[in-house]
Amino acid sequence: MQFNSNQTLTKKPLQGLRGHGAEPHIVIIAAICVFSTQFGVTVIAPLLGEWVIAPKIPHPFLVSGLIISAFALVSLALNIPGGILSDKFGRKPLIVTGLLLYAVAAVLFPFSKSPYDWIFVRALQGAGAGFFFPAVTALLADITSHEERGHALSVYNMGLGVGLAVGPISGGILFHIYGIFMPFFFCAAFVLLSAVLVLLFVHEPKRKFGEKEQEKKEKRKRLSLGERERKALMLCCVVVFFGKGVASMMSGLFSPFAVEDFNVSEEIIGTILSVMFVTFTLLQVGFNRLMKLIGEIVLSIVGLLLCACGLFVLYFATCVPELFIMSVFLGAGIGAILLGTLTLASKAAGEGQEGEVMGIYYTTFYASLGSIPIVCGALSDIFSARLLFLGYAVLLLILILMAVVWRVKSKKGKEY
Repeated sequence: MQFNSNQTLTKKPLQGLRGHGAEPHIVIIAAICVFSTQFGVTVIAPLLGEWVIAPKIPHPFLVSGLIISAFALVSLALNIPGGILSDKFGRKPLIVTGLLLYAVAAVLFPFSKSPYDWIFVRALQGAGAGFFFPAVTALLADITSHEERGHALSVYNMGLGVGLAVGPISGGILFHIYGIFMPFFFCAAFVLLSAVLVLLFVHEPKRKFGEKEQEKKEKRKRLSLGERERKALMLCCVVVFFGKGVASMMSGLFSPFAVEDFNVSEEIIGTILSVMFVTFTLLQVGFNRLMKLIGEIVLSIVGLLLCACGLFVLYFATCVPELFIMSVFLGAGIGAILLGTLTLASKAAGEGQEGEVMGIYYTTFYASLGSIPIVCGALSDIFSARLLFLGYAVLLLILILMAVVWRVKSKKGKEY
């Protein structure tokens, strides 16, 4: 689906990253900020296997899933309120508040000694995410035109991907050489630097409303989108829930699975995860160009197919090189899904509702991250992680079939 930029669109203050009056430095700072948050989130990924298996904790896959899900469940509760607050008070205060919560969590992590401590600190990170993500993506929607939205979000996603890629391998190496404190020192430093950049160099465009528009906005009790935009947002939420579910499942299950089935070290696990997110990052610009040709929905479907292929490879894997092949498939698939759905959701937002719409998007995003690791972790303890990977791949194929059928019917109905 591609929105025609000439149809019912409000002209934004920034007409493109290279246009007149553009503020590309804000896009760069947003990318730096999301890098710092994702570095802090994924730096623990290679350590989870040793943490939950070495002490012989009962049900290690479930405990690992709970540690990952604590982040998402708190963020889930705060995404829509955070987005609404950013519409009311501005993007900048919410972005800085979220970054500071990430910094506090990074300081506390090295002092955490039990699964309960890890869950609490991850929940604190989730509170930071609940404020940060709706506000920063709404800011990008504020400063870009529809024509350049995809390019700005691809740059933003590159920052996200670099953070996801550098975090796991850095966590494994820094922990192995320097101990538990050094990875989280870097987490805190990156986040605090990002907060300083936002405070000094980000200036929000003024969002003005006429008296009638402001009165309607104040009286509005729920989100008001057109039929076309509601369907687009609904589709984004369904696809990102199951698409992000792949990354969610990998975050919670891959490290203990790799330790148990392949007996690999934290450094190897971190490298495999980093390859996945390097692939995610390197393909963002190419995916943006492809998205202009095939549309956001088709790009998202391609991403689901790539993720299904990666999970099939993981199910049949018998050696470490096959794990690297899997990581390339999953990195490409997740990159396509997130760019397609994020761009489509941002275009569906009406003027003055960007924060709330992105809050809904990230609520679904974190609902996936919060629920899927717990469910898959519990099922992995009952059956096996391999069987879970196979089952999820089949689920994605069913979702692809449903999305294609829905797409064909929508085109016949001339809704898209």
